[in-house]
Order: sequence, then C-alpha cells, then structure tokens
Amino acid sequence: MIEIEYNREEVREKYKELFEHSLDLIYVNDLNGNFLDASDLTLISLGMDKEDIPNISFIDLLDRDNLIKAYKVTKEIRKTGKQSAQSEYKLKTKMGDFIYIETYGIPLKKDDEIYAILGVAKNITERKKAEKKIKESVDMFKALFKEGSIPAYTWKNVEGDFVLINYNNAAAKLTHESVENFIGNKASEMYRDRLDILNDLHLCLNNKTHVRREINYRFQFSDEEKFLLVNYSYVDPDLIVVRTEDITERKKAEERLKESELKYRNMINNLDVGFYQVTLDGIMLNHNPAHNKILEYDLSESLIGKKVTDFWQFPEDREQYLEHILRDNYTKNYICPSLTKDGKKIFVQLNSHLMLDKQGNHYGIEGTFIDITEKYKLEEKLRESERLYHNLYDNTPFSVILINTQGVVVDMNPKAKEMLGYDRDELIGKKFMNLSIIHQDHLPNLLELFRKFVKGEKLHRMDIKIRKKNGVVFWANLQAALTKIKEETYVQALFTDITAKKGVEILIETEIKKLKELDQIRKNLISRVSHELKTPLVSVSGGCELLLTIYGDQLSKEELEIIGLIEKGGKRLKHLVDNLIDISRIDYEKFKLLKTPNDLSSIIREISKELNYSIKDRKINLMLLLPESFQINLDLVRIEQVIMNLLSNAIKNTPPDGEIVIKLIKKENFAEFSICDTGIGISPEEMDMLFTKFGKLERYGEGFEYIDIQGTGLGLLISKEIVDSHEGEIRVESEGRNKGSTFIVRLPIT
Repeated sequence: MIEIEYNREEVREKYKELFEHSLDLIYVNDLNGNFLDASDLTLISLGMDKEDIPNISFIDLLDRDNLIKAYKVTKEIRKTGKQSAQSEYKLKTKMGDFIYIETYGIPLKKDDEIYAILGVAKNITERKKAEKKIKESVDMFKALFKEGSIPAYTWKNVEGDFVLINYNNAAAKLTHESVENFIGNKASEMYRDRLDILNDLHLCLNNKTHVRREINYRFQFSDEEKFLLVNYSYVDPDLIVVRTEDITERKKAEERLKESELKYRNMINNLDVGFYQVTLDGIMLNHNPAHNKILEYDLSESLIGKKVTDFWQFPEDREQYLEHILRDNYTKNYICPSLTKDGKKIFVQLNSHLMLDKQGNHYGIEGTFIDITEKYKLEEKLRESERLYHNLYDNTPFSVILINTQGVVVDMNPKAKEMLGYDRDELIGKKFMNLSIIHQDHLPNLLELFRKFVKGEKLHRMDIKIRKKNGVVFWANLQAALTKIKEETYVQALFTDITAKKGVEILIETEIKKLKELDQIRKNLISRVSHELKTPLVSVSGGCELLLTIYGDQLSKEELEIIGLIEKGGKRLKHLVDNLIDISRIDYEKFKLLKTPNDLSSIIREISKELNYSIKDRKINLMLLLPESFQINLDLVRIEQVIMNLLSNAIKNTPPDGEIVIKLIKKENFAEFSICDTGIGISPEEMDMLFTKFGKLERYGEGFEYIDIQGTGLGLLISKEIVDSHEGEIRVESEGRNKGSTFIVRLPIT
C-alpha cells in the first residue's frame, strides 16, 4: 500500500466548521492510531500542546480492551469505507487521569484509498461521573432499605461528632447481632484507634461527596482480620450512610491474581525464547526482552506499534503465513527469514496461535520464536554435503555396496558393478549371504562379523575372496561403516581389489617365516657358544692367576708381560661372554631379578673406587654428590652392572682433565641418579643407535684420539633391560658433539 501524506491545510479547510466552532473534540489519526492533527479543545482535554501531536498515539491513551475495540472499529471503517457508529472510550490524559468520550470516525480518502480517520467526539466525563454517583446512591438505598446483602450503618452528625443511629439486617448478621449494643455510641469513642475511619467520615460530610475506601479491620467479636470495602455516602448535613462490604476473599483472589500475573510476566520476561503478540494486520501489541535480544534491539526499547513485517526478510511472505494460521488456528516450527535492527539476515522458528476475545473472535496472534540461524546454516551445509556425497559415491574409484541391517543390498555404485560384473537389478533387493559373490571359505565368518557390526561392535579391515559373475575369484579388502539415511541405519561396505598386493603379502610372510627360523638359530648359537666359551675362559684366567702366584718372582719381565696380556685378554673375553649370556637371557625372557634392601649411595661409592685407577690414569676429576645413605630394594649385582657400564663409558669418552659428576637424589617416588661427563657428547644421529644390540658408536679420526674404542656395544642394551626389569627408566641427554652427555636412571622406591 502506497503511503499518502497528510495535508493539514486541506483537511482543516474541508472541515473548517468542526475544527474552529464545534464544541466536540476533533482529531485526525492514521490507520495505526497515531495522531496527525487535533483541535485546541481536544488538546486541552488531553492536557497536551500542539507540539505533542507527533507523539500522541491511541496505543498510549487506551488500555488493552479499549485498544482492541479501536482496532476493530478501524478495521470496519477500512472494510466498509463508511463512517463508523458511535463508540465509547476511556482515555488517559497527559497528567495521568482519565476522561470519557463518545466518538465516531469518518474515513479520509485520496484517490478512493483510505489513509486516515477524522474523529468527532463528545466529552462525556461529567455525565459518566453523574451516572456513577446516581448509581452508587441508588445502590446504597436499595441495600439499606430493601434488605440488601451489604451491611450498612447510618451515622448522625451531632455537634461535629458522629453517632450511630441505625443499621440493616446484613450489618446485624455480620456482627453477630452485637451492633445493637453500639447504637447511640460516638464514632470518636468507637474508633479512637482508627483515625482513618474518623477522617473519612469528616471528609464525606465536609465535601458533601462520596468517599470509597478499602481498609483492613478486626471486629471485637472475632480475632479474624477482614478486608472491607467502605462506602461513605453524604445524604444531608446531618446524615452519613456507610456501607461495609466484606471483600476478604476478593482481596485474596486479587492478590493471587496479581501474584499469578507477576509470575506470568516474569516468566515471559525471563524466557530465553522471543515472545510476541500482534494484531492480525501485523501491529505489535506486546513482546518480551528476549524478542529484542534475538533481533538485536536494545532490551529497553519498545517495539509496540511497529509493523511485524519490518522484521521479515520478505514481507510479502506474511500473507501466506497469515493464511496458514487463519486456516489451522496455529503454526508449528514455521521457518521465517528475518532481519535484525541493523539489517542482518537471520532465521527464526515460529510457534504461534490465534488470540480470541471473550466472544470467541480472533483478533491477533501470540507466539514464541527462537534463533535457528546456525542450525539452518548447518542443515544447508548438510544438504550440500549430501549432494557432494552422492557425487562422490557415484564417482569414487572404490566399489561401494549399501546393505540394510537385515543384510539386503539396497544400492551399489558404478564401480561395484564394474568390479563384480553384475547389473544393479541382479543384486539390489537380495540378501548378500544368498549370493555367490562371497567365497564359501569366508562367508560364515563374515556373517558373524556382520551381526556384531550392526549391533555396534567395531569391524576392522579384512581380506576376503570375491567371485565375479564370470566365475573369476580375486582377493579384495573389505572396509565397513555404519551410516544413517533418513533415520535408517545401513552398512556401507567398501571393496578394494588387492589381488596383486595379496600375492606380495604371501611372499613376505614366507620370507618372514624363514627369517624367524634364522633368528632362532642365531639365538641358539649365541647361547651355546657363550656357555661353551665360559668354561675354558675360567681355566685361562685361573691358570694365569696361578702362574703369577706361584712363579711370579721367578719369571722375567717379558714373561710377566705375556702372562699379563693373556690375563687381560681373558678378562675382556669373559666380559664379552657374560654380556652375550645376558643377551641370550633377554631373548629367551629368562632375565630374572633378586631384589634385596641395599644402600644405593654405598654401591656408587664402591664402584667409583674400583674404577679409580682408570679415572686417575686419564686425569679425570670425579665428583660425587650423594646422600650419606639411600636405602632402596634392588638387585645388587645387576644395578652394580648398570653403574659400572655407565661410569666406564663416561671415563672412555671423556678427555684428560675432564670432569664426571655422579648425583643421587629422591624425586617424587623415585631414586634418580645421573652420570654427567664433559666428553665427546652424542650427535642426533647417534642417539638412535643407543640401547640397541651391538649399537656401538664408532668414532675415529682427528680429535677422537683419547676415546677408548674397545667394547661390544651391548652394555647399554643390557643396562636398559636391567632398569626396565626394575620398572624404572633410563635415558640420555646431550646437546651434541663435544658438549658432554648425561645418563639418567630412575628406580622406583618400593
């Protein structure tokens, strides 16, 4: 609808007599109830000035019931295009009091289109007041003289005080007949503690008016406190009639209603979802803070009076929405593309229903909404993902077959048709276990795995034999995944031809078997040779020791040197044999520990003394940072072996005038000792060779002359196995070549 601008001069000229000479209230409002013009008398009656006109709206002047009535009248004028019948309204003035008007509306048209309404109203406030007084007076006398149900009392003015002179039957019943005892008593004596009652009696008399008051009152004959509606009516200078209506239950009901309304309002205001009430034409009647929050308006900003289509991305779509709700009386989960205050596009989900008046006629829409922008975008992405999935499904290089939980084939992609040689209609709708595709060797196992898989158990990749339609058998790798399509669960089976790969795997398995056999021969050889060598070595070492003991002083220097070389070589060979025996025990898992309580500090000191000759020979400074005692359960022989290996390596790899520091501390629940040297260090490449079989580091050339290269490379591997058997850990740290190294051993304290 094209918005028509209001022409004040034109309308004022056309209705000049009304605006300048009429004693009625003359005003013009647009179709949304906003004032466009008003006569001086209208403005005076409302307590407003001409500058207030742009800010006057019937939404602010009328309560809810009157606003709905005005909305219906406006709708009727727009529908018929004719002057409306007279209607009565209660208007709120700028000062906060009320006036009553009786008005009718005249449609203002331009090019046969109604764009505003000219209102002609009579101020009937005084008439309404008079009617009210007459009604109250009539009601009072009916109640008093015609046995009314409302207790009534007559007070006579006697020299400025009031004396009780009469009462009705309802008053007698209320007071259990005790009121008779107070006839002739003065109000000042009866109500000496209730100045409010005395003041109301005098107010009624002095102003010759009606006074209406709600009070709480405790009767002398009862401990129960009641709420009374007291009406003081002036009859003549000497007579005041007082009616006291028991409104205790009504007050309690009102309190409950207020409490209920407050809870309802709080509930609406505290909802996380947006709440709204609008007219059928889409004018906002009510909303909650969440409504503002979702649409990104200030929480305190009122949206009442706004057009709801201001919040729609496509306002024309509301006609379809309105048609839907008028047909079904409600909408559920209606998706509405919306706009925030700043024009940002969002999506909301509406749940709404029609609002009905007391006559059952619908006059508006009430509902809630939530922001589903992220959900909507995700669903769009899901739909796009599904499109991409179908494209991938049809064009993937893998063979894919879709099977339901009963084992029936429901779909297959072109690659599966190419792999198996079957057309779609030859497989779809049939149970896979009844087809000849799966080789009989694998079918029983596959059926069992299928049943477990659809119940949620994981299925790893498996290799099976597949038979094509032409009878050719080939190997395929099967992968499976559960997928949901429209809430139904399916098994997505993916097949890959691995015939060539399978042949290679069989060849590899054969070679691995041969290697295992060779490794076993190696283990047996090491074990046998180690034990066979140990016996003659004992004889060699013992013979050298016997020669030196018995004939040492009779041998020449040259003969002693030869025996010394034999003894030294025997010791080295014995050390090698001992290491080989330990490696054999590791291989055969016969490496056992014998733990006993020991002093680790003492063990380190003793081994340091044993190697003192080598330390002094290489002019190395050894520093021991040890506690006086450190008790721990360990295998003494094996831990001595570890410390001996690590300290010997440090000595061999540290240049003359270098330094070695051995430190022992308690760290958490572990004994941690470290052997730190200032020697050759370990490069990143060499780190990978440590703690491996025969992982000896070969270092030759310039700068490495001081390094003792003797050894088998088995010491660190054996040391690691010993530490691991103690449930400890061993590691090495080094910043690189010529920057030293630190071996750290952690043993649990048990």
